[in-house]
Amino acid sequence: MKKLTAFLFVLFITFTAFSQIKRTYVPDILGDGFQKTTLDMGIDYNGPVVATLIRKLSPDTTVHKAVLYIHGYDDYFFQKEMAEEYIKHGYNFYALDLRKCGRSILPGQIKFDVRNVVEYYGEIDEALQIIHQEKNHWVLLSGHSMGGLVVSVYAQDRIGKENFDALFLNSPFFDWNVSPIVRATILPLAASEGERHPEKTRQGEDYSLYGESLNKNFHGEWNYNLEWKMLQVPVMTYGWISAMYDAIKRVQNGLQIKKPVLVMISDRSIQPKKWTNELFKADAILNVKNIKKYAANIATNVQIIEIHDGMHDLVLSPKPVRDHVYQELFNYLSNISPKK
Repeated sequence: MKKLTAFLFVLFITFTAFSQIKRTYVPDILGDGFQKTTLDMGIDYNGPVVATLIRKLSPDTTVHKAVLYIHGYDDYFFQKEMAEEYIKHGYNFYALDLRKCGRSILPGQIKFDVRNVVEYYGEIDEALQIIHQEKNHWVLLSGHSMGGLVVSVYAQDRIGKENFDALFLNSPFFDWNVSPIVRATILPLAASEGERHPEKTRQGEDYSLYGESLNKNFHGEWNYNLEWKMLQVPVMTYGWISAMYDAIKRVQNGLQIKKPVLVMISDRSIQPKKWTNELFKADAILNVKNIKKYAANIATNVQIIEIHDGMHDLVLSPKPVRDHVYQELFNYLSNISPKK
């Protein structure tokens, strides 16, 4: 019995030591001190799957706060200015490129293809574990658009086992921006088709006007990879539609997230059919009134802030507006987070 106990003790110590081995990071495409590491997420219905964790650490080694940022649909992490703002305000910065998105796309995969948002939980869990292993003691979990939807249901499903301390949702995808007729008829049919034939595809959405308002090759000020964040998605799977439909229904039925939640949205939405400079002053992707309606019922401690003239991704709004976004964000965080 003593030999068995000794063996188990050695096994435990070995496993613990192994789990604490530092991960290998390599320079990221963003340069300027950004690094990345690949997370092996095993095999799904289409083969091997990976996610990518990107980080940039504060030069102040006494900082033990961090943020983990989750991007939206047809998106990946490229917002260097956002990362620098977090670092300037005393946070280590981390971001995930989710499976089949951005840096994580593997040959033969359909971009953004998932069949249940729970599939994303593995990389979020692992990223948060790594962040804590790297001596961060207080963590903000942040999500934009689809990422905001994903982290909301994730937070609900991790109640009592949270490895984060607060949520920041930037224009979360809490409703489909479609007509009442489409919402009542076509959407349920598409979601049902996704349950039966998740691999089936349809024409992707055209976000070209919104994309043109962001990308510096058109009317915007931001430089990013148009293969990873496309103006128009070629195809989308019915499995993805079903996954988002189910997650949105959960949000709309109400959540009970126990951690503090900050939700930021623009003060208005538009649906332009041709180019207009109004694209710089409103959410051209989602209906902000609906986001506000459902956001009020996701947590016991939720604050909703409307940003005048904010774009869909608020941190990509024109500079005076995004400066206001950061002011509101860090004022909020100063009241709920430790100094370091």
